[in-house]
Amino acid sequence: MRLAKDWYSVVIYPEAKMIDQVADLKTQLADRIGWYASRNSIAHITVNEFMADQYELAFYIKQIEKFCYTQKQQEVGFDQLSLSKFSYAAVLLPDESSKPYLKDLLRKLRKLLKTSYTTHGSSAHISIGRKLSSMQLDQAENLFSSINLRFNCDTVALRKFIETKGQFEVIKTFRFLENPLNNAQYLPF
Repeated sequence: MRLAKDWYSVVIYPEAKMIDQVADLKTQLADRIGWYASRNSIAHITVNEFMADQYELAFYIKQIEKFCYTQKQQEVGFDQLSLSKFSYAAVLLPDESSKPYLKDLLRKLRKLLKTSYTTHGSSAHISIGRKLSSMQLDQAENLFSSINLRFNCDTVALRKFIETKGQFEVIKTFRFLENPLNNAQYLPF
């Protein structure tokens, strides 16, 4: 008997203050261009999406817990708005000092959570708007004069896709605990 698989997403969630700041940016954009995709999405950095049954999910939860047990927290900043007519998106990009940390964090988590049904996110970014028309992107171009949002990167969330709502909902969060590796953690799996 084959078990049902559901879609899951692993994301990095910023602190509440930054979630509110991004929500304010989304409101400003909506006031300028009207409704758009991801308007109500809570600020996050996508690590990956994958399909898993209940047993696979339990395995991935253990993997995330092990990772977060030793993962270091770090303050990261986003200071640039990128408007792309290629991807039809408006996204916040990390500042230069945050890029190496976030790149390494995403690389490690993606390697850990690789499945046969995995799709990876792109480079670290926070979406403001997706599926925007060329005209909407033009209207958004000079909307934000200066952006400098910062948060302590210390939480990963596991989300499940809820078909009836058409969106992901958080089912579990994991804090970066900054514990040292012990000898058993150096052994190959």
